[in-house]
Amino acid sequence: MKKMLILAAAIVVSMSSCKKDRTCTCTVTAVSSTVNGATQTIDPTPYTYKRSLTKVSKTGAHCNSGEQTDTNVSTSGGTSYTSVDVYKMDCTLE
Repeated sequence: MKKMLILAAAIVVSMSSCKKDRTCTCTVTAVSSTVNGATQTIDPTPYTYKRSLTKVSKTGAHCNSGEQTDTNVSTSGGTSYTSVDVYKMDCTLE
């Protein structure tokens, strides 16, 4: 009986593990923008966004800084346009 109680207590403790919600805060800044190879004027004003993360390690998985490149292709009036936008992201885990 004593072993059953110890086993039951161990199961309850393992199922109620600490879960810490963390917040990833990123500041995004436009670096460059081109349309069909021609440089476009960009707004250098950075913007910040936050997102909540659960079960995140202290190393900051899923909250990474770096560069992101977005490529879009569209057609208007029979002309194809390819735009390439590059963004720099600085993220911290709180």
